[in-house]
Amino acid sequence: MTTRITLAMLPVLFGIGLGAGFGISAPAEAQSQEVKIGLIAPMSGPWARQGELMLKGANLAIDDINTQGGIKSLGGAKVKLLVFDAGDSVEKAKNAAQRMIAQEPDLIGATGSWLSSFTLGVTEVTERAELPVLTLSYSDQITSRGFKYVFQTSLGGGAQANQALPALVALAGKCDR
Repeated sequence: MTTRITLAMLPVLFGIGLGAGFGISAPAEAQSQEVKIGLIAPMSGPWARQGELMLKGANLAIDDINTQGGIKSLGGAKVKLLVFDAGDSVEKAKNAAQRMIAQEPDLIGATGSWLSSFTLGVTEVTERAELPVLTLSYSDQITSRGFKYVFQTSLGGGAQANQALPALVALAGKCDR
């Protein structure tokens, strides 16, 4: 017997929305145990503060889910967050993704990487491993590569620019010359 874990559960864990219903199977014996989710974030280097904030938000959501009895559709399985340091470069972020996949083959998904350049590198690794990843990064390239296992939960940079342009033009028109 198999129980379905949907990626729609992940946004609840991280406080973000997802409009995809991609499913992952978990064995019945995994019920009442742990559901592991990876977080790749810059925990060191110049962007460590943003990584710390990502970690705090994820921990708040996971604590909330676990104190309410865990994932009910999995018999109350508790969520466990595994953190991997993306460091301060794309290469370090990719290495973190490779380490994550090698060390934790039973992850159901991951989130991160904060910078679009890091996310582009990380998702090359996670796509090959068929590990779903949610990201808030903005680069249009994140989803334009045709990857099946990456979900961009924010508007891409192009869409943001297109939506902002009319407002910026209107604002410019109101300025005194």
